[in-house]
Amino acid sequence: MKPALALALAACAAAGYVTGRLRLEDRLVDWADDQLTERPARSPRYWLAVPIVLAAVAALWTIHPRRTRANYRANKAARDRRSAPVAVPRYDPEWAARRGGPST
Repeated sequence: MKPALALALAACAAAGYVTGRLRLEDRLVDWADDQLTERPARSPRYWLAVPIVLAAVAALWTIHPRRTRANYRANKAARDRRSAPVAVPRYDPEWAARRGGPST
């Protein structure tokens, strides 16, 4: 193995270890999420956060494509169930007479 390749692989392994220990990606994505939800769209921080969130979404689709598709389908099914018509209770003036007990 060439020394340059071995050095590059060692540097990548060290960078991955440090990134995993410090959880920088979690902090960065949390910061970007806060900027997108709490800042107006004309803010420079908002536009700085957009590519970070897009990169996080692309990484999610790359790393967990089945899980993401399953989540999408489950959420779509839940939305369809929620949008189904619901029986609305109606006022019945004779409910006390059918209840069987004394009415006060």
